[in-house]
Amino acid sequence: MTKSTISRRGALAAGLAALAAPALAQGAWPGRFITFVVPFPPGGTSDLMGRFVAQELSKALGTTVVVENRAGANGNVGSASVLRAPADGNTLLLSGVGSHGINAALYRAMPYDPVRDFTHVTMIASGPNAIAVHPSFAARTLGDLVAMVRREPGKHNYASSGIGSSSHMAMELFKQKAGLEIEHVPYRGGAAALTDVMAGQVPVLITNADAVLPHSQEGRLRVLAVTSAERSAMFPQVATISEAGFAEVVAVSWTGVSAPAGTSGSVLQRLQQEVSKAVNGPLKERLATLGLVPGGNSSEDYTAFVASEVSKWRQVAQVSKITAE
Repeated sequence: MTKSTISRRGALAAGLAALAAPALAQGAWPGRFITFVVPFPPGGTSDLMGRFVAQELSKALGTTVVVENRAGANGNVGSASVLRAPADGNTLLLSGVGSHGINAALYRAMPYDPVRDFTHVTMIASGPNAIAVHPSFAARTLGDLVAMVRREPGKHNYASSGIGSSSHMAMELFKQKAGLEIEHVPYRGGAAALTDVMAGQVPVLITNADAVLPHSQEGRLRVLAVTSAERSAMFPQVATISEAGFAEVVAVSWTGVSAPAGTSGSVLQRLQQEVSKAVNGPLKERLATLGLVPGGNSSEDYTAFVASEVSKWRQVAQVSKITAE
C-alpha cells in the first residue's frame, strides 16, 4: 500500500467524520441551549413559573434554558410559534389554563389544537380563585351570597380580571351550577378589579387567591370560598365551593410544560422527571408562597387533564355565550 493510498483513505475518513459530526450533534439532546417559550409578557405569574422551571432545568440538564416571552392573543401567539419548532426537546412551552384550556372555547379560529398539537410533559402548579366581598356587603358566607342572588336575580354584580379570564370562567361555571343571575363587570386585570371592590364600587370579586390574601388579612376583603377541590393553605378556614354543596364547581389556574407533538419518549420521560423533581423539591416552598400546589404528574395524566379542561370550558362558554371576538 502506497503512501498516496493511505493519504487518500485518511482524507476520505476525515471527510466522512466531518459529515457525520453535524448529524450526531443535531440528534443530541439536550442541545447547546433549550428555548422555553412563555406566551405572556414578562413580570406576571406565568412568566415567573417559566423562569423558576427554566433555572432548575438548566441545573439538571447541564445546559442553558433560555426563556422567551412571545405574548399575544391570551397565549395563542407564543403557543402557535412552538408548532413550527423541531420536536427534538430543545423547544419547550409554558402551557396553561388560558392557552390550553379556555382559549379553545372562546376563539372561533384557533391556530392549534391544544391537545393533539403538543406533547404535554407535566403540570408545574395549580392554584384556586377566591370569591371575596367588600366587608360592608351583607353576605358573610357563600350560602348567604347564593340566597341573596336568588332572592334578587340580576340585582347584584361581580368583578373579574376580564372576559375569558380563569376567574371569569370559574364564576360562570358557578353561576350555571347554582342557578344564579349575577352580572359580570370585567376589568383589564385583577389589580383594577381589586381596587374597585375594596373601594365599594362593586360588591363581589373573583380573582386569583394569592392576590386576595394580603387584603383579606388587612380586613379590606372577606373571603367566602375558594374554587379548588380542596381547601387552600392560604385560607384553611375558608370552605371550597364544593363543600358548600356544588361539587361540580372546581376551577383552578394552572401551568405546565409542553413541547411540539412527536417529541421522543426518552426526552419526554427525562423532562417529566426533572420538572417533577424541581416543583416537589427546590421550588416547592416558592410555589407555596404564591398559594400554588406543585404538580409533577405523568405526561399521560397531564394530557388527559388538558383535554378535560378544554371540554369543561367549551361547555361553560357555550351556555354563557362567551367569545373573545
